[in-house]
Amino acid sequence: MAIVRSVFAWTVALLATIVFGSLAILTSWIPPRGRVYLFWARSWSRVVLLFAGIPLQVESAEATERLPAAIFMPNHESAIDILTLLLAVPHEIRFLAKRSLFYVPFMGWSMWLAGFIPVDRENKHRAKDVLDELASRIREGHSIIVFPEGTRSRSGELGEFKKSGFLLALKTGLPIVPIGIRGARRILGTEGMKLGPGHVRITLGEPIETKGLGVSHRAELMARVRAEILRLRGNVP
Repeated sequence: MAIVRSVFAWTVALLATIVFGSLAILTSWIPPRGRVYLFWARSWSRVVLLFAGIPLQVESAEATERLPAAIFMPNHESAIDILTLLLAVPHEIRFLAKRSLFYVPFMGWSMWLAGFIPVDRENKHRAKDVLDELASRIREGHSIIVFPEGTRSRSGELGEFKKSGFLLALKTGLPIVPIGIRGARRILGTEGMKLGPGHVRITLGEPIETKGLGVSHRAELMARVRAEILRLRGNVP
C-alpha cells in the first residue's frame, strides 16, 4: 500500500510541477516580479500535499505574523520541507536554492524567472555577490528563507550552521525567525522515495532582533538561533 501511495504521489507531483510551473512561466511578466509565481507555487504545494495525504499543522508567534519582512531559518530534514514552508510562511518570500535546481524543467525555469537566488556551493568567491543580491531583494520588501544547515540532514540531527544567512541578517538588520520542522523526515527521508505515514508540524518562533549588532555578534547569534530551532522542533540542546 505504501508503494502504491508513493507512486501515485510522485506522479501527481510530476504532473503538478509541469502544470503549475508552466503557468508560473507564462505569467512571470506580471509585475511585481515573483508575486504571481508565489501564488502558483503555493497552489502547487497544496495539490501535492493533498494528494500525497500529508497533513500540515502550522503554529506561529503573534509577533512573527506582524513582521513586514524577516529572514526565516528552518531546520532542513526532508525534500518536502520547501512545499510545507511555502504554505507555512505567508510573507513575500524568496528561497536561497542550489544552482542545480534552476536547471530542473518547469520548476527551475519558473524559479529563475521569479527572481529566486541561485547559490553555487563550489564557488566560494561569489558569496559576497549573493549577499549583495539578497540585500537588494530585501530592500524591495521580500523576506528570505535560508536553511542555516545548507543542506538536508542525513541523520536527523541538526547539522552545522553556515554563516552566510547570519551575515545577511547582520548586514540588513532584519530579524531572524527560527522555525522548527517536525515529522517531515519520517514521511520522506534522504534515502529512497517511498513515503511513510505521519504529518508535518511547523512552528514559527519569536523574532530575534539583529538591528544594531555587528559581525562580532555572529557566533552568539548563531548559537541563539540554533537553540531556538532545537526547542521548536522538540529537541533540547
